[in-house]
Amino acid sequence: MSAKTFWKTVALGLFSLSSITIAKPSFAAGIDLGSFNKTGDVGNVTPTQATITNAYPDGSDDGGTNYNVSGNQPVGPLRLESSLGLSAGALGLDVAEGSAISILRNFQAGDVFSFNSNFQTFDTPGFDRAFVSIVNSTTNAVITPLTLGNSTFNYTFSATGNYTVGIGVVDGRNDVTGSSRLTVSNANVAPVPEPLTILGSLTALGLGANMRRRFGKFR
Repeated sequence: MSAKTFWKTVALGLFSLSSITIAKPSFAAGIDLGSFNKTGDVGNVTPTQATITNAYPDGSDDGGTNYNVSGNQPVGPLRLESSLGLSAGALGLDVAEGSAISILRNFQAGDVFSFNSNFQTFDTPGFDRAFVSIVNSTTNAVITPLTLGNSTFNYTFSATGNYTVGIGVVDGRNDVTGSSRLTVSNANVAPVPEPLTILGSLTALGLGANMRRRFGKFR
């Protein structure tokens, strides 16, 4: 093998090694719940927690027990759906009123959005509903119910884009007697792992130096 051919082979090998990628570890990034838009009765808001109810400020829907947390009235279904980027009737034709938080932000394909929830109802079980809505301009809305008690919600975005994410609670069955409370906490986004080429580059450089020492006679 001539020196020219040898070093050409080495160069091609180094180029291939330098393109080696590994998955960069992904770390969940907290989302400030205080940055969400608020519609209806939303209170006790901190960066890591928010409380949403469908309760009247005067407690008249709960026999005088006041579960309202902000002094604001829950809103009608059309206003609520509009604030979440949803079409009329998307939350159900039986919705009488409700409250929600929402945020518009960009998500990358593979991002995982998550949060913890605690859903309590003071109404007849099954009358009120808690939900998550996710919608953008090119896909149908995804509306997911939240279960009673403590639960963890996770959603993986299949395509990159701007999405409106909403979290709320509504009075269903056209009933406004009895209310419910939803506590949301620890909202996070775990980004899709990014490629990292540093290891491949360092490996290539180390291999090149070793070959130069071993095969210096070809110079």
